[in-house]
Amino acid sequence: MVRYNEPMFSSALLAVVLTATPTKARIAVLSLSSAGELDAKVGDVIGELVTAEIAARGYFEPISSAEIATLLGVERQRQLLGCGEDASSCTTEIAAALGAPYLMSGSLTKLEGIFQLNLQVVDTQKSRTIGRSTKIARDFEGLRSLIPYAVAEACGTPLPPAPSRVLPISLIAVGGLSFVGGGVLGLIALNTESATNAELATDDNNPAVRLAPAETYRARLQQTALQRTLALSALLAGAALIGLGAFVMPADAPQPGVRVSLVPTFSGAAVVGVFP
Repeated sequence: MVRYNEPMFSSALLAVVLTATPTKARIAVLSLSSAGELDAKVGDVIGELVTAEIAARGYFEPISSAEIATLLGVERQRQLLGCGEDASSCTTEIAAALGAPYLMSGSLTKLEGIFQLNLQVVDTQKSRTIGRSTKIARDFEGLRSLIPYAVAEACGTPLPPAPSRVLPISLIAVGGLSFVGGGVLGLIALNTESATNAELATDDNNPAVRLAPAETYRARLQQTALQRTLALSALLAGAALIGLGAFVMPADAPQPGVRVSLVPTFSGAAVVGVFP
């Protein structure tokens, strides 16, 4: 009869499970350097959003700047990040200390009310840059909407899927049909009313013409009045749906490969770069 040592068997099983479980590569996310008319707190918020986006995409396991400060210590982090002559050895040392083969750094600038976010990711083991990204936005909300694309480009991962346009297109289509239907119904009502008035006017010009009973014309005019009301309602509803569809229509996704930069000038700032 074969007997198993239960503690040894459990440990071996746990080791097999841990070995079979795939692990994500770790990436250290350094604090964004701030420049221009930017409050340092805004840079911290954007840095947290970048870290959260990396975690949400699931390709890497991020180590936030706050965790880096905790793991390395504030003074040690300052020493490593203050390297100037041999920056590659510094990044390698940071990565080795954190157990993260990848390191993301970047900057956030604000000039004349325009934000510019720069991100880059370095493979410290191979001493090469995986990807870079530069995004420009006119306000904070616009910059926040560009973070998923900036993270994807810098990390060399697939871009986020384009936002769905099913709802806005449906609203615009239904609104267009309502607007056209209201216009057609309005034209029918106007033609009916015009024909009725013309028929009634013939009695004044030609007494020999025999008209239908008055109730017939009264009912016809009431019907055209109802048609005009329905036509106006359809026109207004169609215009409202078209406007709502245009309002909720998501913006086009930023094109990959756009290289732009925010450059200070004598009169303010200018956007320069290469667009595909």
